[in-house]
Amino acid sequence: MINICLIPARGGSKRIPRKNIKKFHGKPLIAWSIEAAKESGLFNSVYVSTDDQEIAEIAKSYGAIIPFLRPSSLSNDTANDKEVREHFMGWMKSKNISADILCYLYPTAPFVTKETLIKCRELLLNSGAEAAQTVTTYAYPALRALKKDDKGFLTFMWKEYEHIRSQDITELIHDAGQCYFFNLKKYTEGKVRVGYHVPRLECQDIDTVEDFQVAEELFKFVMRERIEGSNFGIDISIE
Repeated sequence: MINICLIPARGGSKRIPRKNIKKFHGKPLIAWSIEAAKESGLFNSVYVSTDDQEIAEIAKSYGAIIPFLRPSSLSNDTANDKEVREHFMGWMKSKNISADILCYLYPTAPFVTKETLIKCRELLLNSGAEAAQTVTTYAYPALRALKKDDKGFLTFMWKEYEHIRSQDITELIHDAGQCYFFNLKKYTEGKVRVGYHVPRLECQDIDTVEDFQVAEELFKFVMRERIEGSNFGIDISIE
């Protein structure tokens, strides 16, 4: 079975300039994803899709393959993951490269581990689903979310949950923003998906400078926990 990893890393980032190669605990941020992919032993090849020559050179120095420089039309603020994946898959087809499994791994996932990658792929294969991804729980019941009107007044997003106790509300999950495995033999953008759960302490969305700072502090704690032998991760399905 041929497994390929694709890491998308465009050069533009307005909120955190040069985010994908900003130093994170001594390494460019993208290096953590590349190293986790390579250390997992899962992949025949680890590719980075980027429009930026500096990112390309750094990624290559950590062992990734740079198959092309991505066109600017797929590297702006409106480009989405589906377009980037399909552009890469089109390149694969043009080069007669075939694969069974594609892992789409974010460059901003320093918390991802080789174990998470291995378990997420195993879940995909054992479940028979089209795709598997990392997921985590909300810190607070999402169904009790509030919204502001144009005057700043608050109302419940879903009024039927206004007087429901938090412990009586079904726990919801969300994308952990780490990795996504696709079975390319039945690729339909993952309409049938399963989720590999990671704890909230092991994932952090990195979109703002504050996010980056929080992630650096959280990483110190998580790395200490890993050294002491803690291990997390359970399989759950997304309906």
